[in-house]
Amino acid sequence: MLECPKCKSELIKTKHCYQCVNHHSFDIAKRGYVNLLLGNHKATGDDKEMVKARTIFLSHGYYTHLKNRLIELLKDKQIKTLADAGCGQGFYTNAIHDALQCDTYGFDLSKYAVDEACKAHNGVFYGVCNIFHMPLSDESCDGVLSVFAPVDMKENARVLKSGGYFIKVGPGPKHLLEMKQELYKEVYENTVETGYAGFTLCHEELLEYTIDLQNAHDIKALFQMTPYYWRTPKESVEHLLSLSVLTTRVSFHITIYRKEEA
Repeated sequence: MLECPKCKSELIKTKHCYQCVNHHSFDIAKRGYVNLLLGNHKATGDDKEMVKARTIFLSHGYYTHLKNRLIELLKDKQIKTLADAGCGQGFYTNAIHDALQCDTYGFDLSKYAVDEACKAHNGVFYGVCNIFHMPLSDESCDGVLSVFAPVDMKENARVLKSGGYFIKVGPGPKHLLEMKQELYKEVYENTVETGYAGFTLCHEELLEYTIDLQNAHDIKALFQMTPYYWRTPKESVEHLLSLSVLTTRVSFHITIYRKEEA
């Protein structure tokens, strides 16, 4: 299932590391994850502050409806082996693993996020890596999950078995509309796109509801979870962060694709 990122041979777990037949070795961190980035690649992803903010925000239940819906959908597909490509701090990964009791692999570029995910100690394999190059053998997964993460369909197709499922969650048209109205004079709805070569769309839905943020800390944490955090003018950011309450809708576009038979 796991393969060496250097030579593509099988990785075997020993007491303190994962090692292949060519003696390429990857230490198991104290928390339990494995850093599978090669020496010439520097990890980036979410920093420690962003991971902490996201963890607190998600623990307050704002996205619990999405988590529960994903569990329902994945149960229906009877997935036995799942890779979460861009798992973050494992909010969805750990919940799905606990509910389905499937073999679960979580990958993210942020070592801080993966370290946080490992705190569950529930048997999920967590690795720090680029999700465009997952350390998984060809056609080894029944499902690949992507929640608000970059997508590489060539890599997803490689690791998915024939007939396996790609489950994607992205922003719906009106996701965080009211928060955006606090930031910008002109607000546009998000564009939703579907369709991937070699995959059949077998399910599509919008999950929408309203959340009430009751303190400035949660407002800031939500803002940090969005791409607007990196490209919003300073004055608009200051205005948003001056708010003590915020009511905004969330809109999740959920799609499930089935890999077509070869």
